[in-house]
Amino acid sequence: MLDNETALWVECSILFFGREEQFAQLLKRHGTALAVLQSFGKRANQSAVQRILADCRENGIDIITQTDRRFPSTFFAAGSPVLFYAKGDLSCLSHAKTAGIIGARKAAGYSLRVCDDITRQLVQNGLVIVSGFAKGIDRCAHTSCLKAGGKTVAVLGCGIGTPYPKGSLALQSDIAKSGVVISEYPPLTPPKPENFPRRNRLIAALSDKLLVVEASGKSGCLNTVNHALQQGKDVYVLPPYDIKSESCQGQAALIRDGAQIAFEASDLL
Repeated sequence: MLDNETALWVECSILFFGREEQFAQLLKRHGTALAVLQSFGKRANQSAVQRILADCRENGIDIITQTDRRFPSTFFAAGSPVLFYAKGDLSCLSHAKTAGIIGARKAAGYSLRVCDDITRQLVQNGLVIVSGFAKGIDRCAHTSCLKAGGKTVAVLGCGIGTPYPKGSLALQSDIAKSGVVISEYPPLTPPKPENFPRRNRLIAALSDKLLVVEASGKSGCLNTVNHALQQGKDVYVLPPYDIKSESCQGQAALIRDGAQIAFEASDLL
């Protein structure tokens, strides 16, 4: 049920997007979303708020605020969003054992094969798989998890229901049947380049351990790794398939810096 209190939180999420620390301070001082808005002295466009609420009602999307018992406590150490949107089984977000699996969008066949094998083994050992719903390694991790009968968490860099990557709405739906799709962006929000680095902190927050399958020296995966390390998470790296290839230089750098090497799923268990 989306009530008036939820609408106030949606307002706060609009007004304090990118200023979450300020919101946290105001909430601690004033106690409620309404009191925060009153102290802030500014209100969001009410048509925009009602449109978000209507989209959530029509598409079965939950709005999870910081006061909701299902809000992951790990988000508070990661620049927590004011709220997030979710579709599926929210219990996956508090599962005792999770593994984040990330990597290149244009991944090599070797990387995809190993990702599939490791993902299936982790699922067989009871882990929930977390990834970022991009092409390549992310998609492989999600689909391999589902094929193995597991549960996966997809953290989007756009709104739930947005067809990005192209042709991926069916996968969103399949994930939500057993796992959960989440986003800090309102439903149907289009992707923007800056959305994905923001998304990465939540992938790290939901992952007990993080595995980098393939990464170039400029890969966005390295941003996720930085978040994971700041949050005290263990980071693992698949050995590069070609130490001379630019597409593997991110992995090589992480190994030089002391990341743990994962040859198989048991290394993460």
